[in-house]
Amino acid sequence: MNTPSVLLDAAVDAEHPWLGLASFTEQTRQYFFGREGEIGELTRRVQRKQLTVLFGQSGLGKTSILNAGVVPRLRAEGYCPVYVRVDYGSSAPPPAEQIKQAVFRATAGSGAWTRPGSAERGESLWEFLHHRDDELRDAEGRSVIPLLIFDQFEEIFTLAQADDAGRARATEFIADLADLVENRPPRALEARMEADDGVAERFDFARADYRILIALREDYLAHLEGLKSAMPSITQNRMRLARMTGEQALDAVLKPGGSLVTAEVAESIVRFVAGGAELRNAEVEPSLLSLICRELNNARIAQGKTTISIDVLAGSNATILGEFYERALADQPAALRKVIEDALLTDSGYRENIAEERVLKAFAAAAAQPDAATALATLVNRRLLRIEERLDVRRVELTHDVLCSVVKASRAERLEREAREEAERKLAAQREHERATRAALVRARKIAAGCAALAVVAIVSAVYGIYSANRAIRAEEVSQLSRDEAERLVEFILDDFYAEMEPIGRADVMAALAKRAVEYYNGLPPEARNASTRRNSAIARAQYSQVLRASGRTPEADVYLDSASAMIDAEVRNGDRSDATVIAAARIALLKVQRFSTRADHASAVALGLRVMEDLKPVLSRVKVSAPVRMLESDILYSLGFAQLRSYDSPAAVESLRRALAITRSLGSAELGNLAATADHIRISWVLAESIGNTSGSMAERRALLTEGVTLADRLLAVRPGYRPTLRAKSSALGGLADLESDSLQARKSLRYHAAASEVDRDALRLDTGLGVSQNNLRVRHVLSGLQFFNLGEGDKCLSPTILHPGAKEVAALSADGKLLALPVEEVNLLPSGGKGVILMKLRDGEELLAVRAVSGTLRVAGRGRGEKPTVVEIGKVELGEYRGSRARAGRLVPKGLKAVAGFVD
Repeated sequence: MNTPSVLLDAAVDAEHPWLGLASFTEQTRQYFFGREGEIGELTRRVQRKQLTVLFGQSGLGKTSILNAGVVPRLRAEGYCPVYVRVDYGSSAPPPAEQIKQAVFRATAGSGAWTRPGSAERGESLWEFLHHRDDELRDAEGRSVIPLLIFDQFEEIFTLAQADDAGRARATEFIADLADLVENRPPRALEARMEADDGVAERFDFARADYRILIALREDYLAHLEGLKSAMPSITQNRMRLARMTGEQALDAVLKPGGSLVTAEVAESIVRFVAGGAELRNAEVEPSLLSLICRELNNARIAQGKTTISIDVLAGSNATILGEFYERALADQPAALRKVIEDALLTDSGYRENIAEERVLKAFAAAAAQPDAATALATLVNRRLLRIEERLDVRRVELTHDVLCSVVKASRAERLEREAREEAERKLAAQREHERATRAALVRARKIAAGCAALAVVAIVSAVYGIYSANRAIRAEEVSQLSRDEAERLVEFILDDFYAEMEPIGRADVMAALAKRAVEYYNGLPPEARNASTRRNSAIARAQYSQVLRASGRTPEADVYLDSASAMIDAEVRNGDRSDATVIAAARIALLKVQRFSTRADHASAVALGLRVMEDLKPVLSRVKVSAPVRMLESDILYSLGFAQLRSYDSPAAVESLRRALAITRSLGSAELGNLAATADHIRISWVLAESIGNTSGSMAERRALLTEGVTLADRLLAVRPGYRPTLRAKSSALGGLADLESDSLQARKSLRYHAAASEVDRDALRLDTGLGVSQNNLRVRHVLSGLQFFNLGEGDKCLSPTILHPGAKEVAALSADGKLLALPVEEVNLLPSGGKGVILMKLRDGEELLAVRAVSGTLRVAGRGRGEKPTVVEIGKVELGEYRGSRARAGRLVPKGLKAVAGFVD
């Protein structure tokens, strides 16, 4: 249960009118503006119907609208608001008891019940609010209507599903709430009435003097639909909360700010939060707007200014959130950050709340500065955390959902760093252990040799020799044990750790570890080598070749892959048919299949792929096949299907790819149960869609496969940002959708998909510039985008696509009237609404954008100079600074040496 947010420092005044990420309350409503229309509409809906549902995306201010808007209006109309947030923990009272306690607490200050003591412990919510002649009245005797407000109702679909106890609580609560909403007596009460006619006299079945208001995130609306069989009213009175319009956002900045902000600066702030859109077209997230206003106001106060200056507004929404998070924790130890990221965020990235007592204990263990209680108070004052009271227990959580993505990304980065450091530490410790063991072995062998030379002297010497030999045997055993431990670590590096590092694109780490594994096996003495070491040595070489190939070092990669293949083939020829060797041979052969496909030798790729599948049959025929082996089977089938497609055998490709897709589904790919399987699922989908297209298959199935692939990619990237296989597969799936639109002669839609795919490729390229796959994809995407310009209809004016070189940090835009603007390349994105393009620079009415160029060095502008003479003006990096600015600015005139401009030249 909860009341509105309790902040240790809730000071809001004329100097600090914006709350940042904190929600508005009844006490701070004089600073809440911009949502008057929504407040009026929601108030009317609550008054008309028993149940009202408010839904919207996270960050749109649902809680503020309730606390600072609807509740004050309804309180004045004779309603008593009861804030309810159910605790689904096994130690908490049943949900109905929690709600009744909240009702008693809330109504104590609003009036009195006409029949106190009517309520009974254990009775349902319907019974509680239907006692005959038991009404809530104020001091003047007027009726007061209880309004149950269930904010953040989606917790019943998230936190409540964490364990069996929570799920049981949720089911119980839904059944009780459904009876109350539909105003129907519970079945248990009906059974009691059938057994005792007097029971019915205690209740007024016609009463409906209560209201229920549910608020939840829009992405859980489908979950809410699942309740309509028990609660039909859940679908009848809904209101969707949208982002603020530009005018509303302007009110939210100007009206609380008063003299702190001018109209011009306020409009610039709104346009910045809206991504550069014009005010009339702007869509604004209130939480981000409030946070940015608060940050700008803090900067104003720090600079001793009387009004907010726009020159401190730089970066992006994500940057400001990230800087806000980093600044809030700047004076705290890293261990405290770990507490916040691990304890206050669920594994899937949702806010979690825990008791203040536990937080203080964890903060103390993390050496919070200067002490746990002060550190918690500081983070609450900084609006990173907030404290709420539930069932008289103070609980701590992140201030707002918009912080979840920032905290989750920080956690992912930390976990990756910790895993890398732990692997490095283990590897270093193992090397030291191995060096010590080898030294002991050398000493033991020297002693054994000396003893053998003295054996002829006397029996005593012989006894000593036997003793020394035994010592050598023991040293050999120690050495063997050390080698076993070392090989287990190397196997971890070759398989588990490689599987973790490869998807996030850390080519440098992968290359270093793979090379070290190769060197380890190369350095083993002959007597230490066996079937296992030879097999692992081959795998190490194969994986090293894979990293080299991805980094563009193809000749070296070929050498290592060929040597790996020769080594594993020798083991098979020598009679090693163990599952481990068969699987290793299949893994290495898979890389050769992929190499054949890369070189367009698809016939060889198909032949080898079919042979590998045949060789792997004995392993796959086992009763239980491990998930890694099934993944290997899927990878082989995918590569085989790809080669069959490129060999113009599309029916065979469809068969192979359908088998591969079925395997990933069986491993939980659609539910993100196995992230590697999900990544494979996505890339298989787009190749399968292309194969189906080549067999004149259903376009609807192709679209469904590609759309599912993009959706899965978005879900996976939300869990694992920067997961490289998914970035590549998402780019391909978007490219497939672009091809579908092109086939349907929908050039503009095709261009949008190509642009989205290019953005994904740029994300992959930024993550690891050492890999060439994304660079090639980006170049191909530009070519395909360019081809679509030939299909544009009359009146569709577009500039030719500009090649974005890897070194380009800026984009230059040139208008026909000679104005130049250089803006950061990160600001060039598609409009969220899916428009034709993006506003690069501000133009006068009737003016046109002449050219766009990616800037990686000197910029050359062509035009006419004096006497109409063709002239080229060079603008270096230093001079370009005069033209730099944010997107959608007007720019400045190019040097006076040009009377008119014609465009950019190489």
